[in-house]
Amino acid sequence: MRTIAVIGATGEVGFRLIPALHSSYRIVAVVRNREKRNFSRYPGVKVREVDDVANVGSLARALDGCEAIINTGYIWFAEHIHQAVMQSQAPIRHIVLTGSTGIFTRLPSQSAERKRLAEQFIQEQFRCPWTIIRPTMIYGHKDDRNISRLVSAVARYPIMPLIGKGNSLIQPVLIHDLVKAYGMALFNSKYYNKSYNIGGSKAYSNRQLIACAASSLGRRARLVPLPVTLVRRGVALLSMMGVSPISTEQVERFQENKDIDLSSFIADFDYVPRDFEQGIHLLIRDMKEHGRLR
Repeated sequence: MRTIAVIGATGEVGFRLIPALHSSYRIVAVVRNREKRNFSRYPGVKVREVDDVANVGSLARALDGCEAIINTGYIWFAEHIHQAVMQSQAPIRHIVLTGSTGIFTRLPSQSAERKRLAEQFIQEQFRCPWTIIRPTMIYGHKDDRNISRLVSAVARYPIMPLIGKGNSLIQPVLIHDLVKAYGMALFNSKYYNKSYNIGGSKAYSNRQLIACAASSLGRRARLVPLPVTLVRRGVALLSMMGVSPISTEQVERFQENKDIDLSSFIADFDYVPRDFEQGIHLLIRDMKEHGRLR
């Protein structure tokens, strides 16, 4: 049985990979704080703590004996992972990394640029096979920080503010479908040295997304469009006070279409990720099970 390292194993995606891969691989969970998750229910999983993924020496020791890596953390750690692999001399045969479709934004973004540079480094410098999986906005669990907050707001308030007209497209990906993709890609030469975008099977306007969330809760959302200029000024003012719930960059991103082409993913992985109308029910169930919704 092969041994794989899951970097970021206490995160939402990383921790869901443990049960998904546990029966097929020996797993080394690479974490910064093992107390954040209960790994005891998965016998045989080794938990190795690192000071920081950017600490090459610490990461190199954690990779000892591993034959593959799945990095569920930021892709801009690619250079540190590469250095750690070289230093550890672990027999790494495949590295799967989590990118982001945010690299396709046309807006100025330091985060997007760091991710682009990381992908360039991987393509030019990695000495073993790699696969980059780029998810859109991830949802499907109570702590996704985006769609779960939307669902909570729709359940609580009869009126929802909308930045601009709400016609921009969004294509969120269900976390269960993302985890499936990692498992399929691992050690499979079909996916070596390739990058894939993954999102839901179809895109929705922001208006449609909110309406779908409301309908799944048995409610009807009343949307109040707010002028973008007004929102931009309000966010700038609240940011100066340190209390803004969103950033000015997020305001601009809200106006940008975030639909993606899934054709290469569907052709190679031979499955179609679920659309939002299907996935929202799994999210609502998870939120109810954890007391986030009545």
